[in-house]
Amino acid sequence: MYKLLIADRDRQELAGLEWLITKYSFPITDTILADQLVNIFNILENQQPDIFCIELDMIPEDKWEMVQTFIERYAGQVIAVTAEPTFERAMQAMDMEAVDLWVKPLSPSRVKHSLQQTFRNLSKQTTRNPANELKQAIRYESLFIDDGLPFQHPVYLIKTEHVADLNDLRSFIEQFDFYYTPLVFSTSDRLALVFQESFPEPVKQAQRFLQEWERFAGKPLAIVVHAEQGSDSLHQIYMKLRKIMETTFFTGYQQVLSSFHHHEWEDMDPFLTMNEQRNWVYMLDEGQGDEIKKWMYEQFFSMEPPFPDPGLLRTRLTSILAQVRRFMIRKGITDPASEEKYKAVFDTILYSPVLYRIVQDMILYMNGLLQSIAEKPATTKIDVIEEAIAYMEDHFEDSSLSLKEVAEHVKRSPSYFSHILSHKYRRSFREMLSYIRVQKAKEMLASSDETIYHIAHSVGFRNPNYFSRVFKATTGQTPREYRMYH
Repeated sequence: MYKLLIADRDRQELAGLEWLITKYSFPITDTILADQLVNIFNILENQQPDIFCIELDMIPEDKWEMVQTFIERYAGQVIAVTAEPTFERAMQAMDMEAVDLWVKPLSPSRVKHSLQQTFRNLSKQTTRNPANELKQAIRYESLFIDDGLPFQHPVYLIKTEHVADLNDLRSFIEQFDFYYTPLVFSTSDRLALVFQESFPEPVKQAQRFLQEWERFAGKPLAIVVHAEQGSDSLHQIYMKLRKIMETTFFTGYQQVLSSFHHHEWEDMDPFLTMNEQRNWVYMLDEGQGDEIKKWMYEQFFSMEPPFPDPGLLRTRLTSILAQVRRFMIRKGITDPASEEKYKAVFDTILYSPVLYRIVQDMILYMNGLLQSIAEKPATTKIDVIEEAIAYMEDHFEDSSLSLKEVAEHVKRSPSYFSHILSHKYRRSFREMLSYIRVQKAKEMLASSDETIYHIAHSVGFRNPNYFSRVFKATTGQTPREYRMYH
């Protein structure tokens, strides 16, 4: 007699399938229903069903490998179900070695035929070794769920720079001569090697692994090694190794790191200050490619541990690219080819695994942009409004800055310039200027101990009381209140 687990997000579908199965004389003693993925893992581990009927559509992409691992460890025969009869769903069913793929609405005869096939398969199966499978499954689960049990043996976390190289890495691991064969657990972008015995010099073995991998594949790889004994569980060790692995964003691949390298991330403000924004506007407007390169090198190539959080650093890089974007709009560079290049650099910032490559790509992109403007100055159509706002951001501290002065800078009449500014941003010239000044004041209030009187004058307000009224109207707080909470 067999145990059946049916998993589907639709409770009516669950009830209907359970009812249909009871109409046949199948050798099933227990039928278990689950409509939540989190419950499935628990049921698989503790109930170990002989037949597992699973709706593929309920499995998120990032949980796919974990579900497959639990199926391999705990389930007997598998039947896949889907409402999407696509090639992708068929491939997923094949990956989990499903007996059949049912497509909703279900056919009773198809259900009966498939279940009969599972019973024939089960009767032919040799007895599994549950003790060995349980040992491996507990290890895999413990990567993600803290069981609180100290783990005393070495653990390697291995990551290729490019996810496409993971299959080659798995093949290489199978033939590598380890001191002791590890358990190998895969995630979507890295592998964890969990050793069940201790052995001398785990770091040296990792270094030998890296050297032989380089000869075998010649592709970037990083290894983080946990070797010390302590009270950390396997989950705590895994999470620590993941964090150390993130330092490859700064240091690159082709190296072995130790868990002794663990550092907390250093806090940082990822956004450009008003002064930095003005500096970028100036460098771009003046075509100062060498100064841009120097600024980028000083900012990003002199970092030492403790490093800032890579996510915050990517945000800072996108903040810089936003200034480039505004520059492009001001200069009228919006043709499809330029847009495509901009998007490529933006994707590099978001997804490239190594910082120095992002910086180099950004420098090359900006130099190419400046060179194209220098070579074809007459072909670009300047965006008057963006050019005017850039001028206002560069001169906001001048309390006498006027509509007339800004309009003259962009070679437009004051009335026409005021009209197109209001049309685009729904703000008058005075409102836009006040907004820029308040943004700078917010920065100074949060980062300095300067008096409110001094800050008011620094951002172009002659009267501190008027500054306070404008500040509160814009932010909802007085300058003192803003400083208190920021």
